[in-house]
Amino acid sequence: MMSDTMIAIRSLLDEQEAAWAAGDAEAFARAALPDIVFTNVVGMFSIGRAGFIAQHRHIFSSFYRGSIMTQAIEQVTFARPDVAIVNTLTEVSRFDALPPAFATRGGVLRSRLEQVLGDNGGGWQVAAFHNVIVHPDAASAAPSPGAA
Repeated sequence: MMSDTMIAIRSLLDEQEAAWAAGDAEAFARAALPDIVFTNVVGMFSIGRAGFIAQHRHIFSSFYRGSIMTQAIEQVTFARPDVAIVNTLTEVSRFDALPPAFATRGGVLRSRLEQVLGDNGGGWQVAAFHNVIVHPDAASAAPSPGAA
């Protein structure tokens, strides 16, 4: 059984997935702090909610229009009871032609997304959002977690 905290974190991820599917950048950023630190899959970096929304508005209106993104939780680490580092494996599908730097396999783009969440008593919010593409060839050659 999941704790209330894990249910709340999963709910935040579910809201992000729904906003992505709707192509709604403002809804996708609903939980973003005003000074969110954002690094996207190609290394673009910004600080602030406006930049986070602008970049998602751009991708939702171009190559990610009509796409679906899912997040599978791989690890949640609590730095404190009110600070969680949430690592997910994301999969994006049903997209248009992607930029050349995006490596896909079988029509799916996979990435590792790390979000730093904080709860100030009013619900979990995203302080940092860092996303990197999982290159299909590198992923197949990588040792499994915990392998010596």
